[in-house]
Amino acid sequence: MSGLLDKATAAKDAKPAKSTKVESAPADKKISPPSSQGLMAASSPAPGNPVTDYLQIAGWVIIVLAGVLSLRGGEMGPLIVSVVALIGVGCLVQYERMKPELSTIKIGVSVAVALIVALGPLAAIAIIPSDSSMALTQIEVNQETDEITFFVRGSFDSSKATISLDGEELWTGTKSLNNDFAKFRVPISEFFEGNSQNNFGDTINEYVISVEANNGQTESRTITPGFLNREVLESGSKITMVTKTSTSGTSTQTEVDGILVESIVGLFGASESAEDGGDHSMSTVSNYLPVFSDYTIQLKVMKDSSQKWQSPVISVDGTSAEWVSEVSGSQVGFSDRWLAIPGTGYDPNTGVVEILEREDFFDDDGCYTFQVIVTNEYYGGSTAVHMSSSSWELNWENPGANDNMPTC
Repeated sequence: MSGLLDKATAAKDAKPAKSTKVESAPADKKISPPSSQGLMAASSPAPGNPVTDYLQIAGWVIIVLAGVLSLRGGEMGPLIVSVVALIGVGCLVQYERMKPELSTIKIGVSVAVALIVALGPLAAIAIIPSDSSMALTQIEVNQETDEITFFVRGSFDSSKATISLDGEELWTGTKSLNNDFAKFRVPISEFFEGNSQNNFGDTINEYVISVEANNGQTESRTITPGFLNREVLESGSKITMVTKTSTSGTSTQTEVDGILVESIVGLFGASESAEDGGDHSMSTVSNYLPVFSDYTIQLKVMKDSSQKWQSPVISVDGTSAEWVSEVSGSQVGFSDRWLAIPGTGYDPNTGVVEILEREDFFDDDGCYTFQVIVTNEYYGGSTAVHMSSSSWELNWENPGANDNMPTC
């Protein structure tokens, strides 16, 4: 009983707990969480912000201005050019720093490019000598006009050019510069005193172009030796016997129909000569240099003092040879190798290769001399005309005779 009374007393003494009242937002209002863009906007300008855009543009404009000043040789002074460049670099660095994400790599690349643009020309001017504004360039040979051409470039009014050999002036000319350059054209015949190289390719005559500007600057360059090998000094010939075979019934007969004649011209040893069998020592010698020039070649066949035949004149321009054959008309070839001389008929075995037929020069067994006559057309020196002679014994009167065409 007492237990029930105690429980009743406890329930009577207990006080009700205070309730917590939660108010809900009106149904027509929504609360959204703060955006990350809003937070970023509070700390740095958003992309496309006019301030950052103008800062980037201004930075590059200043960099370009520094580059222009640098290209003009730093006429405002290296210090001012450097200050202008640093201002531009500073603008670019600040632009990168104001971006939401800072990239040290982009900053480094931007600074490097900016410094190259702004200070590169100034550094080049400091490295290159002050007289480098003069240039002697493009020394070439005009084969069509037989001229040496070259350009003089620089920031001066006029220049005097000379061509010399072993310290002796052979030619002199003066030209005014137009748009900072002048082109000189010098006929080779006005200064040529002999080939630059021998047949081994060694330089024996060094031609030098020297230029002096009206402001005192000078420059010299050696003409490439290969340009001035202009004079044929050696020539030679070789012959190849051509036979034809005829059959009559059961008998077969072989007889000489003619010879293939070839010539070689240029620079080679003076001791090279004809060999037995119609050959020439130049057939196996490699110490040979062709001559790029204007000259003519003609071959004559002599027996004693009597001329038996002569070829058409072969005209050479550079090493390109042209002639008119009496059997095939206009033909072309090259004089930087063994060149087949135009003949009077065709090899009966091929029907294509021209040969000098027997009946057009041979009148009896004996010693026949093949003369190669070269005329160096534009050079009037003592060797304007060069002639070589190669002689062989031709014994063709008796068909089937042992004729190995020995030298004579």
